[in-house]
Amino acid sequence: MVAAGPQASALARARATALAELKAHPQSVSWRRDVAATVLLVLASTAAVMAAGVWLSIVELDRLRGHLLTLLLLFALQTGGVFAAIAPGKTTLRRLVALFAIATAVIVVALRGPATPPGTSEFACSSSHLAVDLLPLGVVLYSLRRFSATVGRALLAGLAASVTGAIAGELSCGRGWSHVLIHHVGAAIAIAIACVLLARIRPPQSYAP
Repeated sequence: MVAAGPQASALARARATALAELKAHPQSVSWRRDVAATVLLVLASTAAVMAAGVWLSIVELDRLRGHLLTLLLLFALQTGGVFAAIAPGKTTLRRLVALFAIATAVIVVALRGPATPPGTSEFACSSSHLAVDLLPLGVVLYSLRRFSATVGRALLAGLAASVTGAIAGELSCGRGWSHVLIHHVGAAIAIAIACVLLARIRPPQSYAP
């Protein structure tokens, strides 16, 4: 039986979209290659931010020893977030990484030591956090365009991008836990939400699952 009316029109549009995608990308690229490239670019952007922070005397390398655990957790979240956001399927993995992100945020706040006298406005932390996350945010948004956009994928990608600012905060800010919760974790949540909204606005290049 041949479909007629709106149904036939919808099938024709879907077929035309699929053919256009195959014509533009005749050879499929492994998602693992996308993961590796995105992870390297995001980590490179984090390294660039750290280098710029050291050069500007904002990032203090002597804080490394006191924040080793939280830094390892943050780097694991950045890598795992990108992997879970791009890997096809993996619903359970996405949920586990989301739980890991919550646990990491709790640990980062809980391990913050006694506050040191502030030298700048508290909002300088949140604004700089948002600013340095723009580069990795652009990277993950570009990668997400090659896959079917979902809230879960975009949320994890945004959290991975927000880790750049979180790492910078660990190595440059000496304020207490309440400041970290509001201005550091709060900025990370804002980046994650922005990633979800932007991913929904921009049309994907592919509807691969």
